[in-house]
Amino acid sequence: MRISWDLIRTFQSVAQTGSLSAAARALQLTQPTIGRHIDLLEDALNVSLFIRGREGMQLTPKGADLIESAKQMGSAATGFARHASGLDEDISGVVRISANEVFGVLILPRMLPEFLDNNPGIEIELVVDNSATNLTQRDADVAIRMFRPKQNDLVARKIAELPLGLYAHHNYLSKYGVPKTLSELHAHRLIGFDRETSLIDASRTVGAVFTPEDFALRCDNILTHIEAIRSGVGIGVTHQGLADQWKDVDQVLPDIALPNLELWIACHSEVRHNKRLRKVMDFLGSKLKNPYESVYIAP
Repeated sequence: MRISWDLIRTFQSVAQTGSLSAAARALQLTQPTIGRHIDLLEDALNVSLFIRGREGMQLTPKGADLIESAKQMGSAATGFARHASGLDEDISGVVRISANEVFGVLILPRMLPEFLDNNPGIEIELVVDNSATNLTQRDADVAIRMFRPKQNDLVARKIAELPLGLYAHHNYLSKYGVPKTLSELHAHRLIGFDRETSLIDASRTVGAVFTPEDFALRCDNILTHIEAIRSGVGIGVTHQGLADQWKDVDQVLPDIALPNLELWIACHSEVRHNKRLRKVMDFLGSKLKNPYESVYIAP
């Protein structure tokens, strides 16, 4: 029995996303095409793969038996494409970079004109997301990460350590005073994360215990933290390299040594010799040693 890989790929996507419409968006196909693929695969196998209902597409027991094989085929296909990309000698083409909000919005756009001027054949796709993209599944070609990548199949380079600090706007400090100790922070309006726990975890390393309820403003968007600090909402944590450029913001408790952020760039080991990826990696490795140098800070 010969079955097209396109049908199996569609089966895997529908099982993963739970609906025809979501799978169509993921595969950049039309919903009728996705439905037709599932019908053709069920006819070829002579089994029902999904139960269609109001809650979406649910795998039947036989469909569930087949999904692991489909995933293995998908991983093999991804590995084939990744290996082929590593053999590509062409300088021109697309490089997809993943970065968090600070780097994707405030830093990289200021650096990219120089790179694109010198490499007109390369196009950049920028994925701005705080979550770690999957380089193994080719969600990105190059990732900028604030932690050491742990996957064995990645090639990673540590670029810098970025110090953090507590900061507040002049107006806030003039109204509510400057805290002198960590314990006094509890009496202030603090800016923190909602579901993300990294700030609470970091505070424990310096002897402070906070809970989400201690934060007067909670948000998992780092750019919101920056704007909240600069707008006088309260005291928050941000990059020292950014805050040093803000004339209207002061560091609070400067003797408190918060853990540094580690700045890494990574790619999959199978594409590390790709020439255009090497150009991007080398450029980022050079420029990100001092990432705040070209940042534009609005008045």
